[in-house]
Amino acid sequence: MKTICFNILNGAATQLPSLHQLSDAGAGQNLMHLTPTRDTELIVCGQSQTPLPGLSARGNGLLPNRGISPAVLSRGLLKMFYQAGYQIEFNSFNFNVPKPQVTEQDWLSINQHFGGVNCNGDQLVNQQLLPTLISQAERGCISILAECGVGGTTFSTFWLRMLTGLRLSPAGSTLDKNKLASKSQILVQIEQTYQAENPIFNLDVILGDTRFHDDIQKAICGLVRQWPSSLSLPHFAGGMMFVAPLLASREAKHLNQAVKISTTRWVLQGDGFHLLNHFNANDEINANATSFNASRLECLNVYEQGVVVEGCGLGGCLVIAEALGFSEQQIIASLEQAVELHINHFINLSPSLEEHFSLQRKALLERNIA
Repeated sequence: MKTICFNILNGAATQLPSLHQLSDAGAGQNLMHLTPTRDTELIVCGQSQTPLPGLSARGNGLLPNRGISPAVLSRGLLKMFYQAGYQIEFNSFNFNVPKPQVTEQDWLSINQHFGGVNCNGDQLVNQQLLPTLISQAERGCISILAECGVGGTTFSTFWLRMLTGLRLSPAGSTLDKNKLASKSQILVQIEQTYQAENPIFNLDVILGDTRFHDDIQKAICGLVRQWPSSLSLPHFAGGMMFVAPLLASREAKHLNQAVKISTTRWVLQGDGFHLLNHFNANDEINANATSFNASRLECLNVYEQGVVVEGCGLGGCLVIAEALGFSEQQIIASLEQAVELHINHFINLSPSLEEHFSLQRKALLERNIA
């Protein structure tokens, strides 16, 4: 039986001032660091378990931008792999964010969660992340390395601007003009602070100062620096959060082998397209072909509008699903089923939402019957 290993790095750039004003990927002020933990719980258990202090569980199950969390969709794709006969292993590595509260799942052969608040990041990389991924490579598994890093695109943009000379936009997970303006201001401050003492990009300097990186970028740099040259690296399932440390590691001569990055085509329709020329000919940059407009659910359609673009390994899971031979119809059906199950939980909490979602539920039923 072929094994698919889904590994996710969780972190939050809480050192950034007013993080809740920079990203859509969170519940608000002083709660942003809980998002990666709750997303992992959502993927594993179907529901977030860690409470949001001061907030009720009510809602409609959607993001404020009308989209559905990519964590819901990654769960749907992993369940599709399992139902097709693949063995699924799940590992989360939590860099200074709460360890997920999860229960055993019959569809997961491995369900492990490492790290937590106040963990030692270097130890987490050396003692858990590196050995786990090496074992997967040695066993010949399909190994996916995803990330949920709230606020990390700010640092990634800073790195990539320094590395490439491109004036990349700071979009990340938001299109909100006010949030983009705040992020641009913080980027200018980071750049000015760094360049006042360092004329060029220096990876050791940047990794030695928390003003210039987040935990996930440091983890990736540590991982590739120690990775055995005889083994293939995992599939990096993410956008700028992985591109930045991989290009930086290569520039520092710490990364010599080819990499495989799988993301969504919505990432590459933005500034990600301009970064392709900075990779080597042997590197593989893959994006999904599946159109979310093939769904009758608006919360999936908005991905095609650039409102939501990536997160929680969604791009990697889509690319691997297509490579394994799953059709667009099968993929969309699994995503719609995951959305339906997720939304039903919130309808049970708030019966008034039933009418709001009845048309989408009816359309999904008609699709399945057809």
